[in-house]
Amino acid sequence: MSNVWELETRDQQFVSGHLNTIIEQAVCFKKTRARNYLKTLWPECNWRTIKERLLTEGSVWYVFYIDGVNQHSVNLSK
Repeated sequence: MSNVWELETRDQQFVSGHLNTIIEQAVCFKKTRARNYLKTLWPECNWRTIKERLLTEGSVWYVFYIDGVNQHSVNLSK
């Protein structure tokens, strides 16, 4: 059984889909540009910490992820 997280707004859902593509490029395809971008979303973390958190599930992951979604949304609106 797995948890299903529902994002708060449609904008968050859209941004989340875009962010998930970047995460996949960083984690699965080891794209440096994607990794560097993720480090701008969570500047207090190094790549190793970001990767560990992205591969974790639960409420701590959700808070971390939503922070990234919200920052990515800000970046997209610039």
